Amino acid sequence: MKILYLHGLESSVGGPKVEYLEMLGHEVDAPDMCWNVGGNFASIADHIAYEDNFDLIIGSSMGGYFAYELGKMFNIPVLLLNPALHSRSIEPEVISTQNADPFVFLGVGSNDDVINCVKTLDYLDKHAPYFLRSNCLIGDHGHQTPLDFFQKVFDLTEIKLNKIKQNA
Repeated sequence: MKILYLHGLESSVGGPKVEYLEMLGHEVDAPDMCWNVGGNFASIADHIAYEDNFDLIIGSSMGGYFAYELGKMFNIPVLLLNPALHSRSIEPEVISTQNADPFVFLGVGSNDDVINCVKTLDYLDKHAPYFLRSNCLIGDHGHQTPLDFFQKVFDLTEIKLNKIKQNA
């Protein structure tokens, strides 16, 4: 699977989650999000438009916000980890052209004191037609997603995406 991984505001490129995906044999593109200048949404959108097709976009926190908007632009399934769909500390420039309603998978922490997981669930219930609560795992962690929880939510996502492909 070809995956675009978008890190969060106070995170950096790469790390154990990207290493885990690569260990599983996935091709992972993990760009520097340039949060110090408000992110680089337009350049990432251009990259998606002109590069090989991505099978999944994964985004954490502010990267989750970008992932969700990019998924809507390009109809690519997304896995969102404590996404900043609301309550953002910055408002980066995002091109908002919804062309599709992608499948949305979600991993959130019930103890997240940065992005309230209940508000996130309510937001997705209201705005994302292809978000199902059965595509969501809720852990007892805070805003940082632990690797073992990430592995569980990614495995769930991969299983469900494979079923979707088989039924297509």
